[in-house]
Amino acid sequence: MSDRVSIAGLDVPLLRPASVAELCDQIRGATAVYPVGGSTALDDGGVHTVSGVAIGTTNLHQIIDYPARDLTITVQAGITFAKLAEVLATEGQYLPIDVPHPDRATLGGAMATNWSGGRRLMHGTLRDAVIGISFVNDEGQEVKGGGRVVKNVAGYDFMKLMIGSMGTLGVITQVTLKVKPKPEAMGSVRFDLGNAAVGPTLERLHESKARPAMIELSSIAGGWRIECGFEEKAETVAWQQRTLADDLRGAPVQDVQLFNGLPPLAPEFNEGVLLKVNVIPSAVAGVALSALAASPMARNLAHAGSGIVYVHLPSDTSKEQTSTVLGELTKLTTKANSNVIVVRCPSAWNPSLPIWGRDTGDRFVMQKIKKALDPRGVFNPARSVC
Repeated sequence: MSDRVSIAGLDVPLLRPASVAELCDQIRGATAVYPVGGSTALDDGGVHTVSGVAIGTTNLHQIIDYPARDLTITVQAGITFAKLAEVLATEGQYLPIDVPHPDRATLGGAMATNWSGGRRLMHGTLRDAVIGISFVNDEGQEVKGGGRVVKNVAGYDFMKLMIGSMGTLGVITQVTLKVKPKPEAMGSVRFDLGNAAVGPTLERLHESKARPAMIELSSIAGGWRIECGFEEKAETVAWQQRTLADDLRGAPVQDVQLFNGLPPLAPEFNEGVLLKVNVIPSAVAGVALSALAASPMARNLAHAGSGIVYVHLPSDTSKEQTSTVLGELTKLTTKANSNVIVVRCPSAWNPSLPIWGRDTGDRFVMQKIKKALDPRGVFNPARSVC
């Protein structure tokens, strides 16, 4: 007996294995397998057309090993970020990777979609945190890469392949992570500004002696807001806040405020169309302003220090309006040798929109990797570019 789930427009049975061995059995002989974590990103990517089964990993949530003194932890991939944070907090540690819906989002799902939040500016992404991985291949065999210690370099570096693979290479079952001690204090500086000040102000932040863990640029009514977050010893956080506030004196910004704690780590875009632009940080202002000009009703959020811009269009946005915004962003990203992808839109639009952006000439490499690791084409067919 199984539930059913809709994944990118395809309704399939949902199996929930209670063990890795059971998961392996379910994959053997399957024509198509759709991995499912916390169901927070089921509409991401291309439309599925091959009937198969979805395999949920939420029952695989055990803590395998936690040598806290080594600052590493090994867990099953179905663990949620909220549960992982709870376990790490018992030892005064944390994983500074920020995802929407942490009570539902699983570690394996975040790895498959390569999700990261604003703190990637200081801490990097999951590619920097994962040192060991296990996954099940298309023959129903568990494959391992990396290890449980930071200096382990044995075996193939499967971590880099699996992260961002959209579940097209296998089902992640177990992960070893590098974690960090929780900072003594967190603080932020927030201020508002107009269109003309966005670019110069981001440049001013880059030149400041303060070093934020995150720089979040978001559109608000009548302009923009920047929130800079800091994590460190209490004295250092206070110094950085004061330093940044002093650096902003004379800048064309308004309402500079200092707060305890960080700004929202992973804003949730639950409805409408979501586009993601990857650019060099110096191009963030141009992309954000162009997106707003193309669609004044858009909600824009940028991890400005990392070059990630999310453009959120309201749920009543038409496909034609979406295409217009995509066209403007594509012009910018082509000049900047970067790309824009459609994270989420109505599944009926997928065949006629450039979901994965323009072909940057490296897709043949991904297709060869897919052919090597999943020769039967079992995992998430048509979900990604390969």
